[in-house]
Amino acid sequence: MADPFPMRYRPEIDGLRAISVFAVVIFHAEFFWRGKQILPGGYLGVDVFFVISGYLLTTILLDELAGGRVDFWRFYMRRIRRILPALYVVIGISTLGAIWLLPPDSLKEFSSNGLAALFFVANIYLWLTQDYFSEAAGLSSLLHLWSLSVEEQFYVAYPLLLGLIYRFSLGKPTKYLIGLSTFSLILALGLQRSQPAEVFYLVQFRAWELLAGSIVAAVRRHRSSLVQTGLSGSRFFPLFGGVALLVAFVLGQPLGLAGYAFTVLSIVGACSIIAFAGNGDWMSRLLSSRPFVCIGLVSYSFYLWHQPIFALARHYAIGEISNLQRVLLIATAVTMAALTWLLVEKPFRKAGAFSNLTVSVTCTATTMVLAIVLSVNMITEGLPQRYTPEQQAMMSVSAERGTLSLKGQDCKSASIERVCVIGLRSVPPTWAVLGDSHAETLSDALSQLFEKLGVSAEMLTYPGCPYVLGVDPVYTTEHCANFASAVLGKLRHDRITTVVINDRISAYMEGTRFDNEEGGIEPGQPIPVQVKGVTPANELDRILGVQAALSNTIQTLLDSGLTVIYIAPVPEVGWNVPHTVLKLTATGAMPLTTARQVYLDRIRRVYDVLQGFDGRSNFLAVYPEAVFCNKESGRCITHTANRLLYTDTDHLSREGATMLVDYMTEQLRKSRMIPAER
Repeated sequence: MADPFPMRYRPEIDGLRAISVFAVVIFHAEFFWRGKQILPGGYLGVDVFFVISGYLLTTILLDELAGGRVDFWRFYMRRIRRILPALYVVIGISTLGAIWLLPPDSLKEFSSNGLAALFFVANIYLWLTQDYFSEAAGLSSLLHLWSLSVEEQFYVAYPLLLGLIYRFSLGKPTKYLIGLSTFSLILALGLQRSQPAEVFYLVQFRAWELLAGSIVAAVRRHRSSLVQTGLSGSRFFPLFGGVALLVAFVLGQPLGLAGYAFTVLSIVGACSIIAFAGNGDWMSRLLSSRPFVCIGLVSYSFYLWHQPIFALARHYAIGEISNLQRVLLIATAVTMAALTWLLVEKPFRKAGAFSNLTVSVTCTATTMVLAIVLSVNMITEGLPQRYTPEQQAMMSVSAERGTLSLKGQDCKSASIERVCVIGLRSVPPTWAVLGDSHAETLSDALSQLFEKLGVSAEMLTYPGCPYVLGVDPVYTTEHCANFASAVLGKLRHDRITTVVINDRISAYMEGTRFDNEEGGIEPGQPIPVQVKGVTPANELDRILGVQAALSNTIQTLLDSGLTVIYIAPVPEVGWNVPHTVLKLTATGAMPLTTARQVYLDRIRRVYDVLQGFDGRSNFLAVYPEAVFCNKESGRCITHTANRLLYTDTDHLSREGATMLVDYMTEQLRKSRMIPAER
């Protein structure tokens, strides 16, 4: 008996693929506008793909079931031709790129992910190892293949399950599919707060999305006249679906019940389009237009290519990738997708082009070759033999902050009551260390110095606050002014005689994150401060107010009879030093330095204040420029041959802090503020 509902080509589904893949690509490209990510819910394009897959899969299976039986061999061979050739090309070329570009640890991670993807368990591997929404995810070349694993795991059991349901339900499986989908959705909703990674990656919590597409296929088959023509307002539903997807993509968020509501909204939107599109409505005409259909045709290869292209580019780039570069990377992914569709996807999917035996043997052999290469990468710990001994040594270097820990307490508590005492703790403290997290990074090196001098010091630091009396942050809620005032009282109460100050006052004063003018722009929001209770007329007034407050603070300390040792802010870098040094070492492009003049321009107002106190017997300004910068070369260093001097874009490592404190010690001896070394 002929099938009364044969499957027909629906161009609007290719159009839906196009907007879904672009949503995912825009999300992974990480475009930002005024500090906010464009399409933060673009990752939901994958959920739309699940709906499309469930719809097409079920339509095909119902066609075959209506004919009497499912040809499982034919079904899975069709799936193999559709999925594997393009996947192998992308994994193979990406592996070559990874071997050329990635340092050992990154290559090992890539290979583990690739091996999991080859056997369609990438979702399980990533569930155990990788947060999809973490900063590191952008550097993971095969992160996106988790979704392919979910689909293939679903496809293993679903055809047989649908066959059983079809026969049990006498050819009307809709209500059973609704029951299964509802059960999976309830599981996901119940665990999305306590186990978000499981809900995101694992097939049992994603099955309801694929089954949503299956339900649409079943409803269209068994109630097609009602759905397509008889239901009042059916032309409205595709438009509603398009708006729902737009809202989900523009406003979506990954976490919490509110975030999951956007997942549900994206599924509802996709189902609305698939169920009701094709009746000449505006949304159907848009999705069926040639540009959308063309992108939809290559959407699978586009999806495969975009993430390794982005990730490898981020590994290669020293600084942040510009928006123009992101656009060019997307264009590259589209080009590679078109070539892959033309040269790989289309020939393998064409009936008769290759026999099933040829396809099976080729895919098996390719799987083995790729598995061997990836396994070798893992067994050798990332092929370190690619690098010279010097490069290997540099790659193995780690950087940690020199924040002292005493009795399990890090010396970084913003508390007057629980002060950390460093140095020779058997004597009452006569010194104090003031500042923010930059002062904390000096605590270990300073403690060793104070112990040699036979003194102890109180750590009176507050992360995010410079030690400047009377200023508070503009955008955050730290009570910097109150803390600074309380510290001044404690200094007097505890009869402290000498203070060491170090913080990032240049960033607080200038109110901007650091730009080294060579591509290294520090990420994050600005951290300006302003004089408490004063509303500046403009930005220059704010800056000058903070500059005056810094000068007044030093004067107040000196007037209180204290000796002030003021360590100027260290050179900022703009790049994350450990990450960037690793990249440069892997590509042989060392060393990593920054321009001395950019640093001097950045710190000019601070220098003006400090130089106004030069010559005072109880004041010493310490200039890190002398430690980290070279006048002749005009560059500031971030590492030595085998040591990293920074832990990120601006905080010194333990080694960097030791260098700075050693220089300070020399200056103290020259100024006779401490005894000469014996």
